Amino acid sequence: MKKNNHLPNTFPEKGNKAAKVYNKICLELAMDGNVHLDLGSFSTTIMNSYADKLIIEQLGKNFIDYGEYGQTKKIHDRIIAILSGLLNAPNSKSINGTATLGSSEAIHLALLSHKWNWKKRQQSLNLNTTKPNIVYTSNAHVCWDKFALYFDVEPRKIAISSLHAYPMDEILKNIDENTICVGAIAGNTYTGSIDPIEELNTKILEINSQNNWDVGIHVDAAISGFVLPFLKSQEMQWDFRLSLVRSINLSGHKFGLVYPGIGWLIFRDAFFLPKDLIFSSHYLGKQIETYTLNYSKGASMILAQYFSIHQHGTFGYKKIIRSCCNTAEIIRERLRQSNYFEIVDEGILPVVVFKLKTTGSVDLYKFQLHLKAKNWMLPLYAIPGNFEPNKLMRIVVKGNFNPAMATQLCDDLISVFQKLNNYRL
Repeated sequence: MKKNNHLPNTFPEKGNKAAKVYNKICLELAMDGNVHLDLGSFSTTIMNSYADKLIIEQLGKNFIDYGEYGQTKKIHDRIIAILSGLLNAPNSKSINGTATLGSSEAIHLALLSHKWNWKKRQQSLNLNTTKPNIVYTSNAHVCWDKFALYFDVEPRKIAISSLHAYPMDEILKNIDENTICVGAIAGNTYTGSIDPIEELNTKILEINSQNNWDVGIHVDAAISGFVLPFLKSQEMQWDFRLSLVRSINLSGHKFGLVYPGIGWLIFRDAFFLPKDLIFSSHYLGKQIETYTLNYSKGASMILAQYFSIHQHGTFGYKKIIRSCCNTAEIIRERLRQSNYFEIVDEGILPVVVFKLKTTGSVDLYKFQLHLKAKNWMLPLYAIPGNFEPNKLMRIVVKGNFNPAMATQLCDDLISVFQKLNNYRL
């Protein structure tokens, strides 16, 4: 009988030596792809060895126990203040926010606060609180759809019909007195594109003024929150410099340079987090106030974020982000020169999105498999609501992805295309 190399699927009666369990699990995990060559993932895969040491030392610490771990809570609050400043919050004395398990939780919490503020305003004006709605585009992350379903909000999801056009008119047409907020994306997952948030802010201000409404904006900056503030040109206005931007989420485990999973939700002003949504409990011997979907949460990644902020500083983040952007531009230029691929992204973020120039020139799934044989994991996908025939591919350029790796990747992309194209001919 063939010996089974993996651990059993039933709860074992007796345990095993730690080394044996470790080796068995590692053998099984060896079948996974190389995390450093996962081109589509935005997650940080490498941190400084001292960060690793800090994380391991703090693994057993439950962040929620403020009474026992008060210093960790103070560090958390310092991060909120640091990020509020990074995002240009107008009043440093009235800030609020929280660490989350990722941007999905942060978005749910932000939209819940928008819903609560909408409901309170409706009640104060003696208006009918019929079913609220939220307006956003079809290229938003799936967590927006989840929020609408889980929290009983009508999703007014505006289809994207072109890779390079934002449906401003349709967005504005769908806003009414029951809109809790409009969702804007600063770097969507599919193309890395940034919505025209400044123009959106101006248009909604006009609508609010004409109708005596109070519709605000939530910005999903999961991808760009730790990128845009460190780029040379900050002419683009997308953050709290815009008066209707009331909440922003960003992901520490993306370009925030921290392992998964850590997200951040920052409010424009403490006023926008309703006190009704803050829960007080005494489970752990001291009164604890929380505004998260989950109660317990490890402290390690919060402290790792603090480490990264102070290890790199503004200068270090700028250096890393600009290096990533430069490497991304090397890839774009090489793929353009090959004449086989068309670049789709806007060229702002270190995210290269491309497609084949000619539909059907090669079998894309074979293309993907041939690259996997060279250890590259390349995502292949379509945008919801987009009717273009070609599927898109994405390369996320992170800090560990250097120009030499970029050159090798481009060589492999071009050679695989040529090989499959010759087969077809």
